[in-house]
Amino acid sequence: MPRPVTLHDVARRAGVGKSTVSNVLSRSGRVSEATRERVRAAMAELGYVPNRAARQLRGGRTGIIGVYVPGVPSTSEFYMRFVFGIMERAAARDRDVTILTASEHRSPRALDGVIVADPHQDDEFVAVLMQGGMPVVCFERPPDGMRPEVVLWADHHRALTGLLDRMAAAGSRRPALVVPPETGDWAAQLAAGYRDWCARHGVATVVAQHPWVPSPAEVSRAVAQVLAQPGVDALVCASVDTAPLAVQVLHRLGRRVGRDVLLASATESSALRLGQPPITALDLSPLDAGRRCADLLDELIGGGPGGVYEHPVHLWWRDSTRGSEPVTGSSVPVPPPSGHRPPPG
Repeated sequence: MPRPVTLHDVARRAGVGKSTVSNVLSRSGRVSEATRERVRAAMAELGYVPNRAARQLRGGRTGIIGVYVPGVPSTSEFYMRFVFGIMERAAARDRDVTILTASEHRSPRALDGVIVADPHQDDEFVAVLMQGGMPVVCFERPPDGMRPEVVLWADHHRALTGLLDRMAAAGSRRPALVVPPETGDWAAQLAAGYRDWCARHGVATVVAQHPWVPSPAEVSRAVAQVLAQPGVDALVCASVDTAPLAVQVLHRLGRRVGRDVLLASATESSALRLGQPPITALDLSPLDAGRRCADLLDELIGGGPGGVYEHPVHLWWRDSTRGSEPVTGSSVPVPPPSGHRPPPG
């Protein structure tokens, strides 16, 4: 049988050194595009198949990155789309992705790096990952005392107060908030933004909590609790797909969505777009967030610098908040409320 085509064979056919071929394979080094094309053409002509395992062994890498999200990803469209974004970028770089679970009581060392989504202060496994010696990218800011190399965060405080301003312009005078416990930066920012908005407008707060992965009954109880308060004419449901359950509660109470009570969600989903009525939502574009986290981790693995980066939030204004405002049905960046400054990173 003919011997396998080697790196040396490719280099000789392309008229370059072996190190140049290695740089083309690893997408590293300073190689002109013309040279890269010549090397790729030589590989195709000779039928060269890179030995991925050997290449990763030489580089001290596994070709695998980990992703850790709170709760169970399959229960949330948001986290599923976030993971899909990571997988899309990883596949383009010849990497595999593994979903980590908190049942692991040791640091998963056979990884090139890890992406941690919405780290919670009461999640012990987050601390394990942060101390595991791997490159770490956090989507949302980590609890105090944890210092990952890269953080991608969104200004939910600004987004929530901008949404409440828009709802007030549509006629709302006393909004309420249904939110999970403030153990992560996302929920904490939403709750802080709501409290700050109410204080600025002289409005008494109306807040109810449900667990991070709630049952329909738990969501319905929380919604009914805030709607029982006098004067509540608007409601923001924080967690994904809890707003449609609020629609059911409002119907049972005989209150019209978008007229008697304005309704919005702090997380976008297909159920909100397709429901009747379509529900206003803040949109973090989880697919794009996953892609960006994967890009940032790739740079970190390659020796790039760390840093704190901001991810945009957009507002989809729909029938559920129409009130006295026209419905545009378009996505717009959330404007900063007057006097607000982003919290320190």
